[in-house]
Amino acid sequence: MKNNTNEPNDSTGTLLPAERHLRIKEILQERVTIRVSELSQLLNVSEMTIRRDLETLERHGTLERTHGGAVYRQERMTYENYNYENKLKESAEIKNLIGRKAATLVEPHDTLFLHSGTTACRLLHHLDPDLPVRIYTNNVGAIEQSKGKRAEIILLGGIYNAESNSLEGPLTMEMIRNLHPKKAFLTVDGISLKDGITHNSFEEASLERAMIEQTRGHVIAMAQHTSFGRVADMVVAPIDKIDMLVVDHNLPSEYLRDLKGIGVRTFVA
Repeated sequence: MKNNTNEPNDSTGTLLPAERHLRIKEILQERVTIRVSELSQLLNVSEMTIRRDLETLERHGTLERTHGGAVYRQERMTYENYNYENKLKESAEIKNLIGRKAATLVEPHDTLFLHSGTTACRLLHHLDPDLPVRIYTNNVGAIEQSKGKRAEIILLGGIYNAESNSLEGPLTMEMIRNLHPKKAFLTVDGISLKDGITHNSFEEASLERAMIEQTRGHVIAMAQHTSFGRVADMVVAPIDKIDMLVVDHNLPSEYLRDLKGIGVRTFVA
């Protein structure tokens, strides 16, 4: 009688640890996220063995463990990926969804920091034209997106960076240090439960850290699901410094559970 294909293959239980690690990596590359119990069944080994395997693979940077499972760690981002014109074309539909959802978190008479980036511009695009708010931003794209809206835009002065279409430098930092808005809306290049939120640009990471420190209310991050498990060069802050997160509906449920567990309110676009 032929074996049922839904049952684990007994031969997988004889795999050497290195072979098992390779198989786990292949499964995660294909599926992005998986539970310990499912891996145990697929590889015909105990859940304790799988947990040890995941610990080893996490140390090697292959994956990130979650409560009850693991998520594949995306390739490390490089500064070469960081270009405003490229970002405009990248995942435009998803950024639009995230921007629309984030705009619903802005309330009448809010004062807020708005970071650079194309997703932040989508927030402004969807902002209620009659909403009275004051926005402090280094995002030069905010000028075009705020036309016809009641929002008061105050640019954080500084040196213009064409790569990110934003303002940066000592003057930008000085202005941030003299403000205490109610909310901050940040964009991130990488987000990890272990490594926190990260950015490709040293300047932008420094500005975001300052925005977090100066905000007297909620810090809100906007991120695509592809940013999860990805680590950019510059650390911004641990993930528990974020109060709310706006993400698209493709984020694995494992991450949603873990984010809830550490107190980050998640809004799915």
